[in-house]
Amino acid sequence: MVSGLTPRKNLRDLLKQLTIGGVLAAVVLLFTQDFLLTLSPLERFELSTIDYRFRLRGPITTARDSANIVIVEISQESFKSLPDKWPWPRSYYARLVRNLKRAGAKVVGIDIVFSETDAHSPKNDEEFRTAIREAGIVVLAGKTEIASDKYVIRRERENYSNLFFDVDSSIGIVYVRNDEDGVYRRYRPFAVDPAANRRIPSFSFAVLNKFLGKPPFYTAENTAFEFVYAGKHIPKVDAVSMLINYYGPDRTFPHYKFADVIDDGGFTTIDERESGEDINTFDDPDFGYLYDGTFKNKIVLVGSTMPEDKDLFPVPIAQGKQVGDNLMYGVEIHANTIQNVLDGNFLRREPQWMRIVSVFVFCIFTFLATTKIKEIKFKRQIVGDLLGAVVMAAELTAIAFASVRLFSDYTFVAAVTSPALAVVFGYVGATAYNYVTERKQKVMIKGMFSTYVNPSVVDEIVAHPEKLRLGGERKELTVMFSDIEGFTSFAEPMQPERLVSILNEYLSRMTDVVFKNEGTLDKYEGDAIMAFWGAPTPQSDHALRACRAAVQMQEQLEVLRSEWKAQDKPAINVRIGINTGEMIVGNMGGRGRFDYTVIGDCVNLGARLESANRQYRTKIMIGEQTYAHISEHIVARQLDLLVVKGKTEPVAVYELVSMIGDAVPQNKLEVLRSYDKGFQQYRARDWKGAMQSFQEALDLDPNDYPSYLYLERSGIYSKNPPGPEWDGVFVLRTK
Repeated sequence: MVSGLTPRKNLRDLLKQLTIGGVLAAVVLLFTQDFLLTLSPLERFELSTIDYRFRLRGPITTARDSANIVIVEISQESFKSLPDKWPWPRSYYARLVRNLKRAGAKVVGIDIVFSETDAHSPKNDEEFRTAIREAGIVVLAGKTEIASDKYVIRRERENYSNLFFDVDSSIGIVYVRNDEDGVYRRYRPFAVDPAANRRIPSFSFAVLNKFLGKPPFYTAENTAFEFVYAGKHIPKVDAVSMLINYYGPDRTFPHYKFADVIDDGGFTTIDERESGEDINTFDDPDFGYLYDGTFKNKIVLVGSTMPEDKDLFPVPIAQGKQVGDNLMYGVEIHANTIQNVLDGNFLRREPQWMRIVSVFVFCIFTFLATTKIKEIKFKRQIVGDLLGAVVMAAELTAIAFASVRLFSDYTFVAAVTSPALAVVFGYVGATAYNYVTERKQKVMIKGMFSTYVNPSVVDEIVAHPEKLRLGGERKELTVMFSDIEGFTSFAEPMQPERLVSILNEYLSRMTDVVFKNEGTLDKYEGDAIMAFWGAPTPQSDHALRACRAAVQMQEQLEVLRSEWKAQDKPAINVRIGINTGEMIVGNMGGRGRFDYTVIGDCVNLGARLESANRQYRTKIMIGEQTYAHISEHIVARQLDLLVVKGKTEPVAVYELVSMIGDAVPQNKLEVLRSYDKGFQQYRARDWKGAMQSFQEALDLDPNDYPSYLYLERSGIYSKNPPGPEWDGVFVLRTK
């Protein structure tokens, strides 16, 4: 950006950038917050970041030792050990319930839906009913048709597909809904039965009801942002679900074989029958479950771990040994949910207002930071691009790191996709904004300076606009004024069209020389040209460039006079004044119209030097500061100590003859030597010696007017010597 901007413009630009950043943030929210549309790829990506956090966190190692839950699994080993084929007679389950009751289990949750009568004998159903009734600790699994969005039961007079529902009505719905990518991350505390005008707890919460002594149909209170269950505040992930905080992958909770739990003294397994020896893994006095406290005061969940039962689901936490080992049996999903509630160990997502604020903060910050970085003009543009990319990468890394730490340390599930997109949108938006702004700036600069300076200088300003300071600044520059001698008298008799044609050709040739030496054209005033060097791009050799341009302008004028003579056009002479010093440079003028120009005393002196050429009949006059800068590069002679009109301090002025290395006639060099000798004698009050030296110069060149002028002055002073206060200063009375 261009420096030197007004506070009002800075504020205007900041407000514009804030507005653009805010609009970009709103676009991100539109894509990520389900206000109007849902983009599945973004939703799936966000869900996958939860899995990534589970993977980095790993299992909670204390879960297996401190869990309130054990699992009795129906596995292939039990199939091989039990005498009856699947489906097993209900008497097996009756024995299981009685044995677990004897072993001190506090709740037995059977994750099996008994929708049909016993295939072996109706007596088995009755035995199971009796066992359920007498134990009083059994929770059964139920299922029903459920709407995907509201979890509403569809059938009337529902027994929830379980024949034993009427025993004590302790039943829970086992339906668990998967996310869009098929992974099971959330759990519903209850379903709604409109026919019975009541809510039915899900299986895990039905087990909790039994464990905590709650009525069978006790369900969590559903508030705007959480479920409240038995004093536990469970954060909601959507209108009907909570997030499951998995303690670990498959088999995190202790597993025991179904056959081992029913293998008591009254039951004979296939192994016992074939070996003829009672093993009795349940009630053996030395190692049986009845005595070792395995089930004491525990919640026992009974479920299948047989792949063919298709009760196997993908979950966000995996074994980490191979791809696809993130599968977990349904009974274990219920176990994780129950343990979450007992521990109060819930995953919490940030509220929507926090997600919205984070998107705005990240998007606007990234936009502003990237914009400011790209405004810095490095020697290589790639440095700015890399810094912007580093800022973006650092923010994305911070988002990822914070999300993992918040998840691992505080069970807080912060959104990743929306803030990450906010960063990306902010960066891309800033890059586009910077590109458009630079394009507009380049167009403005080219339009502003293409008529002022050499095209190469314009390109430099466009590439590095920081070199341009709008509004004005004090700098040491060199200014040049040129004017056609006697322009008014030669212009009056000429036809306007012819005059304009001559002027245009002259000004064009002179301007080309200025541009060739990378000067800045300030203005034309009729036949006069004003130019300066050292701005808008810094030039350490601005004085040398200006003097070289002046010499070349006089050379080009000789060529032009030769061409015009053949065209019957008038011959013209041009006077040039050059001065160096501190001046104010910048855009001067009103709000709607301004010029890039220079002002100051040093500028005024340059104009006076141009007109002072008339007194000495010279072509190029330079000030003493200009001479001090380039004395080693030019052929020049001091003309006078001059006090120009409007000033009181004298300044040494010099005639610029040529540049060192230019072809100067030997005769001219001898004239200059004689003149310089005479000038020193003149300043030393050696009037006769000065007159002799100046006469020698005139003998070599009778048209050397400065020598004639000083010969005349020396003659006057030889007859009427000045007083001791004489300092050799000449006061110029005219402009």
